[in-house]
Amino acid sequence: MIRVLLADDHTLIRRVVREILERAGDIEVVAEACNGREAEAQAGETHPDVALMDLDMPECDGFEATERVLACSPETRVVILTASQQEQLALLAIQRGAIGYLTKDIEPETLVAAIRSAARNEISIPGPLATRVLAHLRTLTLSGKIREVPPADFSQGATSRAFYYKVQQRLHGSALNLPNLSRPLTEREIEVLDLIRKGRKNREIAQELNIAESTVHKHIQNIFEKLHARSRTEAIYLLSSRN
Repeated sequence: MIRVLLADDHTLIRRVVREILERAGDIEVVAEACNGREAEAQAGETHPDVALMDLDMPECDGFEATERVLACSPETRVVILTASQQEQLALLAIQRGAIGYLTKDIEPETLVAAIRSAARNEISIPGPLATRVLAHLRTLTLSGKIREVPPADFSQGATSRAFYYKVQQRLHGSALNLPNLSRPLTEREIEVLDLIRKGRKNREIAQELNIAESTVHKHIQNIFEKLHARSRTEAIYLLSSRN
């Protein structure tokens, strides 16, 4: 039996997905979470085989939640289920450790197959999106933004997670470098955005940086304006994509 954790902030989505998965016969939903922090807690308690996770969640988004889940339950395989078909977001999710990336317009049987693939430690990305992800990865590689990826990561059968963690490590050191911005982020704005990436709330950011919560709100407004972002998740993605 494949044990699954569902993480989505919409109760209806969780209910429908649970029904689809449990009809398969070999899949059991062992826990649910409505945000990233709860997903981390549930993963640490239940250690599911697969965590099926949305990206845009309160408290802690799917990118940060993926890292948190894998930190407390290393054997869990994370599959993203989201509305976004952007290949950049898919690649970013995989860089964080996800083994699959699905969009919410897929057929039920595709979802079930993806859960089974993840349980076997196999990557699951729908064909057209997978093609775009590989094309985007090739562009990054040719532009020098991803370098020295060892062929052995593919040819010797290393797990996808091990490979993409190496990619993440190469990108992480320069994740806050924004040379292409016409109005670069200030040092304080970079600190705020990095804390957002770590799942901190405005109140927690204010306490950690010893500034007023209203000042944090103003910094976030400036970040959104400079990055042309509409949400925290989008700001984090845009920050990473400018490397």
